[in-house]
Amino acid sequence: MIIRGRALPLATYRRRRREAARLAQRHLFGPVPLLFLGCDEHRLRRERQDPWFDYYTGCHEPEAALLILPSGESTLFLDPGDPKRVVWDGKRLRPGQGRAVFGVDRSLPRDRLDDAVKAAARAAGGRIAMCTRRSEPGFQAQAMAQWKAKLAPEILIGNAESALIRQRMIKDADEVAWHREAIRRTRDGSLAVWPRIPRLTSEAEVAAALEAEYRCHDQAPLAFPSIVGSAVNGATLHYPFNDQPLVAAAPLLIDSGATAGGYCADVTRTIPQDGRFGRGLFREVYSLVLASNQLVRAAAKPGVTIAQLNEVAWKPITDAGYTRHHGVSHHIGLDVHDPSDRDAPLAPGMIISNEPGIYLPKENFGVRIEDDLLITADGCEELTAAIPKDIAAVEAAMRPR
Repeated sequence: MIIRGRALPLATYRRRRREAARLAQRHLFGPVPLLFLGCDEHRLRRERQDPWFDYYTGCHEPEAALLILPSGESTLFLDPGDPKRVVWDGKRLRPGQGRAVFGVDRSLPRDRLDDAVKAAARAAGGRIAMCTRRSEPGFQAQAMAQWKAKLAPEILIGNAESALIRQRMIKDADEVAWHREAIRRTRDGSLAVWPRIPRLTSEAEVAAALEAEYRCHDQAPLAFPSIVGSAVNGATLHYPFNDQPLVAAAPLLIDSGATAGGYCADVTRTIPQDGRFGRGLFREVYSLVLASNQLVRAAAKPGVTIAQLNEVAWKPITDAGYTRHHGVSHHIGLDVHDPSDRDAPLAPGMIISNEPGIYLPKENFGVRIEDDLLITADGCEELTAAIPKDIAAVEAAMRPR
């Protein structure tokens, strides 16, 4: 039997499900069942499991679903697939195996989900709850829209995200360990590719080389599509194309990350394509962004808010006459932009980004330096410290080997 997913101990998923039921009862509209849908086979092949579903099950089987009753009792629904398709698609876990493999109270065939959801909703006064993200909605949001159309008007579906996000904002020791592994893979891939960049000719070559390094570990997916912007393309914050030639001796912005156990690394470095920073405007701007990055790292600690980190990060940049284009931080987890209460003070166990930047399209470059910070009891740990960013360290890392 092959088990796909389940990066954490079964006790962790059980605890999360019980806590979700309690949080829903406390913060929503009384006792309400929670429904989470897993991705279909085609989406799993292209991307990865939906993070909300993954968070509560660890299950990477296609077409799966999870129903958590107000009592905390959980049922996993598994699609056994078409036996005639096994030779094409491989075996799936049988519904009868789900209870032991994923630690749920019951496991049933997927075709019993509709009846189970309706029965649970009727017992709760005609209500259930799902999760849809207010920003960057993904698969779970699509699933919620489909179920609203399916169940209306007899059953109302509420959004449980605001009640549940606090769970995902605090990482336990196992989650932090997976983050460290994702960052290690990102570091190793970066240090393997950087010395080759002066000999490469296109953004696509750089992206492909990095992604090959990241994905060589158990074929783990990328945290997000890599951004590789040469020269002026580095001044586009979420440059989506990676399809232009490298501009000789120009700055090269690389925003990328590997995953491990489903958890994401999110790292940006801006490097000189030829391996030397020189003495011009690029070096000056880079030094300013690096100083801002270091100020945020020093300020990040329990009790501080992301709004306060923004004040720390952007003051030296705006004082120097440059424009602020984005926030300096977001939470990181199973989503590279993990759902969060951005007004909540930082607390131990949170993992956030630290990413000041200056973007100068008229000067044909942009600079962003992004690290991942783990909030600790008395400050923070820079998880990405082993990925070079000081000028001398970057130049050394780019030297041919």
